[in-house]
Amino acid sequence: MSFHVDIGRASLRGQREHNEDFAAALPSPAHEAARGLIAAVADGVSTGGLGRAAAQTAVISLVNDFHAVPATWETTVALDRLIGAHNAWLADHNRRRSDDASGLTTLTALVLQGQTWTVAHVGDTRAWLLRAGELQLLTTDHALDHPDLRSQLTRALGLEDSVRL
Repeated sequence: MSFHVDIGRASLRGQREHNEDFAAALPSPAHEAARGLIAAVADGVSTGGLGRAAAQTAVISLVNDFHAVPATWETTVALDRLIGAHNAWLADHNRRRSDDASGLTTLTALVLQGQTWTVAHVGDTRAWLLRAGELQLLTTDHALDHPDLRSQLTRALGLEDSVRL
């Protein structure tokens, strides 16, 4: 089954000096149309100093590698393994730095295949479903639920050796 998707991107830096958001989408090759389309958005954590690089490498590695995994892998398995591998690399990179700089990022990915969709999520970059003019939040923020600590993430890529999506 084929479908048509229009993709756009808009990002505002908000109150920060730099925008550390990164997004990409990639359809499967024409000869493997059933593998669908993957889209991902990440928001680098600015406090570590390398948030933009973390966001960019997370998104690029995921969208580039998704269609290269064996076709027999379930979508959830592919997302879990690819994101887990990048997280391990990023956490190790952070651990080996001699300065205090680190690269952390949130990540939300969407895979569309036929009439199904799968979302993988870590951090506070939200995924929403718009249907019949109504919005439905699909993800839960991984952040402290306290008015003064809203931006303090409890989960992010590069934060720990393993990641729970």
